[in-house]
Amino acid sequence: MDAQVSPGKLEEVFGLVANQSRIDVLLELWKQYPDPIAFSDLRTAVGMENSGKFNYHLNVLRPEFVRKGEEGYRLTFAGREAIGVSVSGSFTAADTVDIGRVPAGTCMFCTGRLEAVYEEGHVVVTCSDCEELLAKLPISPISISTVEPERVPDVFSDHLLILAHTLSSGFCTHCRGRVEASLTALSDEESVTYRDTLDVRFDCQQCGDWTNLNVGGVLMNHPVVTAFLFGAGIDLHDRGTYVWEVLPLLDPDENLAGGEDPRLELRFEIDERLLELTVDDSVTVVDYEYP
Repeated sequence: MDAQVSPGKLEEVFGLVANQSRIDVLLELWKQYPDPIAFSDLRTAVGMENSGKFNYHLNVLRPEFVRKGEEGYRLTFAGREAIGVSVSGSFTAADTVDIGRVPAGTCMFCTGRLEAVYEEGHVVVTCSDCEELLAKLPISPISISTVEPERVPDVFSDHLLILAHTLSSGFCTHCRGRVEASLTALSDEESVTYRDTLDVRFDCQQCGDWTNLNVGGVLMNHPVVTAFLFGAGIDLHDRGTYVWEVLPLLDPDENLAGGEDPRLELRFEIDERLLELTVDDSVTVVDYEYP
């Protein structure tokens, strides 16, 4: 991947908002968004009496974070993203949120007791008996600090659904660039899931970020799989139903066929209900049937 933004450019851009007066401007424009606001009204709202000084700070934010139109000033997409990061506490609060250890369901490996903790900006689900890692995902501090600790597993499971849907739709969860999915077992990359053949890797073509997911998690938003689960009485959006507990989804029978046209054949079974599904090397569903 070619670097899209140089370190010097990043330092320059972040430096534009490294000032309390400019943060105040962004926050006020955030309150008004999507409506524009006139220069004088914006200066009054921010509380800066010196018009020249205010104009200087406002111009520093243009055009990256603020745009001027005929009706006044409004935030750009980058400006809204900057405020979103500030509100979420992603850069400042990840090490201060402490939820302790909360119950998170039953282990798919040993039926032991699962626990969720929040560590360094990640929710981590592990088994207290066999010590297996079931799931780990970055979540902003505000998503955790605004709910009761016992609800953290529900929030985490919802985030997993959103993450899988975003990636499987082809978008990076960090920069919103395009990602490419591939079966890790067909590459030289290391698998993250407990069975190599079930590991899927997503590589962003813009920022270079990568994420690994179990193929069952990748497919859980596919309409065929959603209908199959729902027909078996499983709704992943129900409170108390955690993605990492749905063993038939995450631990199917599988057969990986390599060669010029590689295929991964999967067989899901729930209460004698069967779904056979085939994906290609880009993890696109190419065939399915209910035997």
